[in-house]
Amino acid sequence: MYRFEEICGNAGLVAHLQGALRRKKTSHAYLFLGGEGMGKRQLARTFAMCLECEAQQTEPCGQCSSCRAFLVGSHPDIVTVRPSKKTLGVDDIREQILEDVKLKQYRYPYKIYIVEQADTMTVQAQNALLKTLEEPPAYAVFLLLAQRLENFLPTVLSRTVVLKLRPLPEQTVADYLCRKKLVPQEKAGVLAAYAQGSIGRALSLMEEEGFAAMRQEVLDKLERLPRAPLSEVLLWAREWEVYKNDLRFLDIISLWYRDVLVAKRLGDGSKLIQQDKQRELFAAAGSSVAALAKGAAAVEEARRALAANGNFRLTLEVMLMKLKENETL
Repeated sequence: MYRFEEICGNAGLVAHLQGALRRKKTSHAYLFLGGEGMGKRQLARTFAMCLECEAQQTEPCGQCSSCRAFLVGSHPDIVTVRPSKKTLGVDDIREQILEDVKLKQYRYPYKIYIVEQADTMTVQAQNALLKTLEEPPAYAVFLLLAQRLENFLPTVLSRTVVLKLRPLPEQTVADYLCRKKLVPQEKAGVLAAYAQGSIGRALSLMEEEGFAAMRQEVLDKLERLPRAPLSEVLLWAREWEVYKNDLRFLDIISLWYRDVLVAKRLGDGSKLIQQDKQRELFAAAGSSVAALAKGAAAVEEARRALAANGNFRLTLEVMLMKLKENETL
């Protein structure tokens, strides 16, 4: 069921949309901006459902013919626009929006276009859509979903209301997973730590066995780091080439350092280190706070180097060498 009250976090955005609904002063175009799994689709679809709801309140009723049609995926006046290839090209915009928007809505108040991956629109596609955004039919509403603001032309942005979703606190994500009884409390905390403020990402990680295996493999190596000779540690760079296109292994290392740093500073690792990690991890982290901070910085340096297309193996070897050196400080 799509309801604003079910949306976690981003209370300001929810209040903005509900206020516009209450005053009957909604815009013809909105841009929902946020990372993968942060809830922009849920927010946009709830807003669309509410706009078309026959009750005309600040929550969709879920019972009228419009709400029922939406929930079964057969609403005649809500159109989901998706790229036919890797990007939304000019043909996609013409075929899925421009030719269709000429026809008035079937029976409900608006004709709504939910444009997924809107930030993949080519320049030609954005220019094709621009005239409609400048002079939209009274019945048309455009809800653009995107992750990257910089991909849009300024002229397109100037004709939309930009709503930026914020990452949720870890505890909010963990509480959601527990409230929905999806995972035990201990696992909810682990998933929330890696979800980067996204419930959608946490749900994805929950179902992904590959991530759990990656995490365990990386943590096993971190546990061995103080005892392993440098020659062995440097070989991990070659082993981790299997993660070349999945840099979440760096998140795992970063979060481990973060946990141990917090534990060292507060003097109580037993409560702060995630419960499913090996007990030896905290005990093995005998380095000083300064050394741990340098280790965390080395991971971030590696992340920046890889983002700048640095050589993967060489970057990891440098990072691992620094991590090993810091263990002796």
